[in-house]
Parts: sequence; structure tokens; C-alpha cells
Amino acid sequence: MREEIRQKIWIVTFFLLICGVHLFWLAVRNRIDLENYENRASVERPVFSFDKIEEFPAEYEAYYNDHLPFRNGLIRLNSEIEYYIFQNSSNPNVIKGKDGWLFYNSSVDDNPMETYKGLNLFTEEELVKIKDNLLHSKSVLEGKGIEFVLFIAPNKERIYMEKMPDYYGPPAECYRTKQLIAYLEENTDIRIVYPYEDLWKAKENREELLYYRLDTHWNYMGGYIGSYALAEELGISMVPLEELTVTETEPTICDLADMLNMRKKLNTDRDFVLSGYDRYHVTTEKHDLIGEYIYHCQGADPRKLFMLRDSFADAMDDFIAAQFDESYMVHYKSFSQELIDEQQPDIFVYETVERRIGELLKFRIE
Repeated sequence: MREEIRQKIWIVTFFLLICGVHLFWLAVRNRIDLENYENRASVERPVFSFDKIEEFPAEYEAYYNDHLPFRNGLIRLNSEIEYYIFQNSSNPNVIKGKDGWLFYNSSVDDNPMETYKGLNLFTEEELVKIKDNLLHSKSVLEGKGIEFVLFIAPNKERIYMEKMPDYYGPPAECYRTKQLIAYLEENTDIRIVYPYEDLWKAKENREELLYYRLDTHWNYMGGYIGSYALAEELGISMVPLEELTVTETEPTICDLADMLNMRKKLNTDRDFVLSGYDRYHVTTEKHDLIGEYIYHCQGADPRKLFMLRDSFADAMDDFIAAQFDESYMVHYKSFSQELIDEQQPDIFVYETVERRIGELLKFRIE
């Protein structure tokens, strides 16, 4: 009898523990941070149907895991233990560097650390394919009277290599971006802008950082240097960085800190507002982060710019837009080739960060 009572007590206790957590969660959830910091969309609740009954348990488990009570707090606790006690990152896509710097590494984005170490060079077949894609695209665009320029923004670890963990060693002298540019320069007349040397020069001559410590992207200082290099290739003279007014401000993005769920703990980054570059008073018609940016700037260069962009253009768009009468910039997720004929630009810029240059294997304008 006592054993039976003991078993019932354990069952009731277990039930109260499981249900109690959820009941407590319902009572306090409106006062707890529920923001998604993982740089991805949370899994939505699956809809049950007999047609997909076999997939439903796994789908619901994924949904439940993403909406587990106190999930953010548990993730944050685990991240803080890893970060402060074990001096490590709890997220395999985030590398803890020196002096509070974080770096990005993901196989989804061309594996930046393999690029850093020169381990993922293109094969000869891949180089030929990219060359053919770009030359074909250039030919099609030029047939429409459109200039073509390839713009590649350097990865952060390539500029701030001294902040990388020692166990990664020095960066490789030969890496896929350098390999690709050398191959294209030798075998094509593709116009390429890779502001690596410009960034290094600015880094040596200025105190301000050019990339965020806690984010994968360059800041507005880095973005201006990239914009200046692109404008120079297009025959436009922008105001030199030295003549601008630079004001320090709070940053708006910390995606790597978010991936550790530690933005509030780690955020000591600074950003910069630049003024004095807009000589023609640029106006914004549309600004959709993963859609279209449309700008007008009466009195600037009369050519119309079309930029196929990724997130690195977000620190360039204002500066570039201030140089052209009309600028149309579309995120790669919203790009379709029909847009080129709709917009009828004079210049087409394919802008990409170097960790995404593998996409050039698939890019081809017909």
C-alpha cells in the first residue's frame, strides 16, 4: 500500500512540475523577453491533416522546441556559461575572437573560416563556369546598353585578422576571392571592385572601426569606403572620407551577439553617422529591407543605377544613392531578370559579400 501511495505521489509531483511550468509561463510571459534573436524565423505551428499525419509529430516537435517556455532565458544562460566560464561560443556559427570580437562561420555561406584558411578554393571547372556566367551576363546587359560591374565586399575576418583566435593562425595568402579575381582579370574584361586595400589603408590611418565587433557586417565607415571605390570605378568623384563629418552613435545591429542571445550583455559597439556626402539632396521613394530600395537625387549623375544587393549594401545605399539621379537596389531574394527590362538602367552592379561569391556559380542573366 505504501509503495502504491509513493508511486502516486511521484506521478502527481511529475505532473505538477510539467504543468506548473506552463501555468507559471502563462502568468509571466508578457513580462519576459520573447524576441527572436536567432537570425531566422521561428517555426510556425503546423496544421494537422490526415494527409500529412506522418510528418506532423516531427513538425510539432520543431514548433514546440522553438516556443518552449523560458527558452530565451535558458539559451542565454547556456550562452553566458560558455562565453564567460569556458571562453567559448555556444553557437557553432559564431566564433569568439579576441577583445570581445565575434566572427561568423557557417557552411550555408561558403564557410568563411575555410575561406580564411584557404581550404575551399574553386576548382578549374567552377572558375570556368563563373567566367562563362559573368561574360554571358555582361554581353546580354551590354546588348541593352547597360554597364556591368561586379562588387565584392571583404569578409570581416579578412580585415580584422588580428582579432581572430590564435588557433586559426594567420589568414591564407591564396583564398577563393583572390583566386577568382585573379582568374577573371586574366581571362575576362569584367570590371571588378574589391575594396580590400582601401579598407586596410583606412584601418591604418583612422581610429574608427570599419566593421562591427558583434555583427557580421561593415559599419557606415566601411560602407562609405566601399561606396567610394565603386563610385570611382563608375567615373564618379565622391567627397573624400577625410572631408566628412563623422559622429559616433549607438549601433542598430548585432547579429552575432543575437545568435548567442547576448545582445544586451555584450553590446558595447559604436556606429557612426556620416554627413557632408549628399551634394544633391537624395530622396527615398521606397525602402524595403528584403525588397526594393528606390532613390532619386536630382542633379547628380544622370545614369540610372540598378544594384542586385545583399545585406552589405545597407551600409552603402545612402552614399551610392546620393551620386545618381535614380537608383534602384533590389535584394537577391526579390530579384528577377524581368526587373532589368522594367527599370531600364544604365548601370548594373552585382554586389555581394565575399562569403557569398559561390552564388556566382548560379548567377546568369539571359
